[in-house]
Amino acid sequence: MCSEVINFLNPQKGGIYVDATFGQGGYSRNILLKSDCKIIGIDRDKESEQFALSIKKAFNNRFFYKTGRFSNLDKILNFFQIKKINGIVFDLGVSNTQIDQAKRGFSFKKDGPLDMRMGSEINSELTAEVIVNEFSEEDLNNIFFNLGEERNASIISNQIIKSRKLERIKTTSQLSKIINKVNPNKHLRIDGSTKVFQALRIFINKELEELKTGLEKSLLSLKKKSKIVVVSFHSLEDRIVKNFFRDNSGYFSENYKHLPQKNISNNKPQLKIITKKIIKASFAETKMNSRARSAKLRAAEKL
Repeated sequence: MCSEVINFLNPQKGGIYVDATFGQGGYSRNILLKSDCKIIGIDRDKESEQFALSIKKAFNNRFFYKTGRFSNLDKILNFFQIKKINGIVFDLGVSNTQIDQAKRGFSFKKDGPLDMRMGSEINSELTAEVIVNEFSEEDLNNIFFNLGEERNASIISNQIIKSRKLERIKTTSQLSKIINKVNPNKHLRIDGSTKVFQALRIFINKELEELKTGLEKSLLSLKKKSKIVVVSFHSLEDRIVKNFFRDNSGYFSENYKHLPQKNISNNKPQLKIITKKIIKASFAETKMNSRARSAKLRAAEKL
């Protein structure tokens, strides 16, 4: 959805924009080609640095990069001595590069260690292997049901408990086989392991908490008339974005169990929602990239 993102962002000459989920730099490169502006790329995964070097070489002093979380946007902008920005883009979830590397453990289609840590979490001892082998059945059920919206969460959790008593679950293929006993693929539109793997990744990397903080920091960093554009791939992410836009444009948020309760004040609206309905990927794009089928784009303008 690169063209749609850039159209909503509408980069202008001399502007400073943030690519908050740099990845391989697709958005950054195309924004820099579109307009004579500057880009600050951010990614929590150190492996993105190699792609940042390529773009830096091509665009020199129009591109800057910092490894880090977008929840630390204020600190990163301060590092570059920038007070306000003209726009920001988020493309949430795991990147194709991360999925394609079996050693990262994000994909059930590639046999690898049950890791799933991004960026600085690599220094943490909490991996998917630790969770499936050491967490209680109740905790597993809560993770799979609340973060993966997996309807068979309790049955899958029970199967994991039984399996780990026989041997430690160490690989993605081991876990996928256990899940597929409960969710056989022939009866499902998506692979039976999808929601459990997604839930584990979100939990390990605190993705929902990161998103909420990142959105709040973005709002504080944007100049007036600047855009915030978010592409999400998970219903919980999209709900957070939708409610954040509504809360800050004068609407009341939905009662959402995954976020802490807060009082909605009568403060002056800070955002104007410019996507009245979610924007989805075109049929042509979904044919080329199956992941784009679940992509949802929302955009807003700072008032």
